[in-house]
Amino acid sequence: MLKNYLKVAIRYLLRYKSYTAINILGLAVGITCCMLIMLFVKSELSYDKFHSKANRIYRVWQHEKSEGQEFINTVTPLSMAGVMQQNFGEIESSCRVFAFNRLVKVGANSFNEDIRMVDSTFFRQFNFKLLLGDKNNPFPTSNSIIITEETAKKYFANSNAVGKQMEIELGDDKVLFTVSGVAEKNPEESSIRYRLLIPYSNAKYMFGSNAFRSWFNVQSETYLLLRENVKVAELVNKFPSMIKTYLGEDYKQGAFMLGLQPITSIHLDTSLPIGNEAISSPKYSYILSTIGILLLLVACINFITLSIGRSASRALEVGVRKVMGAERQQLIRQFWGEAFLLTVVSVVIGMIAAFILVKPFNRLISRNLSFHPDSSFIVFIIGLIIVIALIAGIYPAIILSGFKTVEVLKGKLKTKGTSWLRQSLVVGQFVTSIAMIVCTMIIGEQMKYLQTKNLGYNKDQVIVVPTNKSSKDGLKLAQLYHAELLKHPEVTDAAVSLYSFNETPWIGLGITDDKKVYHNFQFNAVLPEFIKTMGIQIKEGRSFAADDPADFTSSALVNEAFVEEFGLINPVGKKLPGTFDQQIIGVVKDFNYESLHTKIKPLMMVVMPDSVFRRTENINFNAPPQPRLSVRMKTGSTTANVAVLEKAWKAIAPSQDFEFKFLDDSIAAQYESEKRTNSIVKIASFLSIFIACMGLFGLVTLAVVRRTKEIGIRKVLGAGVGTIVVIISRDFIKLVLLAFIIASPIAWWAMNKWLQDFAFRVDIGWWVFVSVGFIALLIAAITVSLQAIKAAVSNPVKSLRTE
Repeated sequence: MLKNYLKVAIRYLLRYKSYTAINILGLAVGITCCMLIMLFVKSELSYDKFHSKANRIYRVWQHEKSEGQEFINTVTPLSMAGVMQQNFGEIESSCRVFAFNRLVKVGANSFNEDIRMVDSTFFRQFNFKLLLGDKNNPFPTSNSIIITEETAKKYFANSNAVGKQMEIELGDDKVLFTVSGVAEKNPEESSIRYRLLIPYSNAKYMFGSNAFRSWFNVQSETYLLLRENVKVAELVNKFPSMIKTYLGEDYKQGAFMLGLQPITSIHLDTSLPIGNEAISSPKYSYILSTIGILLLLVACINFITLSIGRSASRALEVGVRKVMGAERQQLIRQFWGEAFLLTVVSVVIGMIAAFILVKPFNRLISRNLSFHPDSSFIVFIIGLIIVIALIAGIYPAIILSGFKTVEVLKGKLKTKGTSWLRQSLVVGQFVTSIAMIVCTMIIGEQMKYLQTKNLGYNKDQVIVVPTNKSSKDGLKLAQLYHAELLKHPEVTDAAVSLYSFNETPWIGLGITDDKKVYHNFQFNAVLPEFIKTMGIQIKEGRSFAADDPADFTSSALVNEAFVEEFGLINPVGKKLPGTFDQQIIGVVKDFNYESLHTKIKPLMMVVMPDSVFRRTENINFNAPPQPRLSVRMKTGSTTANVAVLEKAWKAIAPSQDFEFKFLDDSIAAQYESEKRTNSIVKIASFLSIFIACMGLFGLVTLAVVRRTKEIGIRKVLGAGVGTIVVIISRDFIKLVLLAFIIASPIAWWAMNKWLQDFAFRVDIGWWVFVSVGFIALLIAAITVSLQAIKAAVSNPVKSLRTE
């Protein structure tokens, strides 16, 4: 019996090749998209689960309240790990991870590298693999360093790296390290990433003595490994008494709190600030999952509508089978078997397509994912086949098997009772397609706005060159480089600053003003030419003057947001609020030194930052304060301009690697996730409308079959082709209009939510919905007309001769 079902199914599918091809194509497209998205979502959800003790590893975070202000940090004081382990027996071990960026020199070559300073428990607490070295004693001395295999190849080619030496600038010292181990490349799904590891005993080069005692000076991530069966909530409840002991007179109930975050939730937890590594918003996983499910559903709906569309041609077959004694259950199994066969073929094609497209998909989402056919993947494929076959095949099987034998053999096939369902399916398909197209257009408008908005400074033709040295040494190098650059006519202007616009946020400062009100604001140290070079506009007062010594020590520039934050009236000539000695010499117009996701924050700029740091209550360095040069070039060849900068660099720092970034590219990189979303939704929109049109084609086919004799009679009575096309088309155009009415508020709600992530955003214009509605109607009209015209021009004799 099974063999007979299979033979009939294959014979039927091969006979109607176009119908089979459309069904397989629709399902294969949906399955391919679903598999690629599944791969991404699986990766997102599996972050840090490769650690064998992941269920017992937690990161410490702290919450401070002061003068009505709140501070939440996932980086903690240097002393946190030791204090925790000393006071709580529930903690098996602890490990600090401090991220910083320094110049690394090997022989005559030097490169800027991201470095991690960690405790000796690192390889025992986490499952990072050491290819060479001892995980129980990874750092035999304070001058030991562990590097990844890719870093080893970079510096030492194919030779054994162990025992080789590397020089690193730590603070004002140049420390010589010896490679004690080589680690495997970091797993893709890891919240802790590194290329070079040094022991925490080197912290003495990086921090002052006060940093090792202060509980308000946050520096490194602290990870705790809890013992078996420890209840986290009970442990956290013990923290306040410990905090009270260590803070002493500074303790205020509820003003300083600690919490524990599971390591497996770090990557997708946006409720806490970013630590050493970037995190991902779970909304992008939700968006992609929704798109994958919708595309698969649209493909299944397409299968159903096409199957029902072909039902009339199979009516006689059903009637004959029933006369020959076939029971309804047998017919259901036969037709469901056809759906199952189509699904299997579609899944195989979808798998092949997904394997081929995984590299372009990786480029689209900026990841390095790959398929691993493990047990979970096999279960997913089997589940996918069963679910799709059930959804796509069971309803057509029930409809086809339910035809009454006598009516079928008399030629009185009735399918009108199911018209509401078919129409609902088509409406559902177009609701999805129209909503996606609307989202694509609005996201595109926002991306265009982000690229063209006046940021309050001139970002064009600017190349940023980092010194990769500490403030003191970096400033000397920057000034030498600045002087060398001005010898080249291709350089229009050059400016030195601790931070450029491609590195945000800048330094965060906190002070209490004269009215005992606490304020947070941003800070940057710039040399006098910075304001002119970057085209920042002065609202009142003046900029720094290079020939005025007072501007280097006792002058400050603030932005409009700073004036508003502190409630200053006529600020020019007045002393800065709080204990600062600097006088405000000018107010600059607000400019977007951070991304357009955030509002413009209060900002202060000075030339020499030392006195400001000494008189500040709280300082938050989000990146090392290493001088950078922003160089504005004349319009010309990009390659030639970079060559000029490199030549000038080699003239003053021949042994140090030359690095650069284009400012406009760095600014654009702030919106990479939005670009990816736009690209993915755009592709999904095209696929969705393509599959929906195939479903509409199937529904038109059914209508034409059902109304064949009506069309013949109308033609005999004189109806023209245009009239018949309009009669057939109008019902379907109504469905698309209904879908547009339903989709519009859904798309508006979704995009309104998405745009809330931006402090600066476009308005959702009515024209977007009108444009999309017109596009959807046009596509639907063309799809319907193709089949309607074919029916209208057919010979009416053929449709009436059987009457």
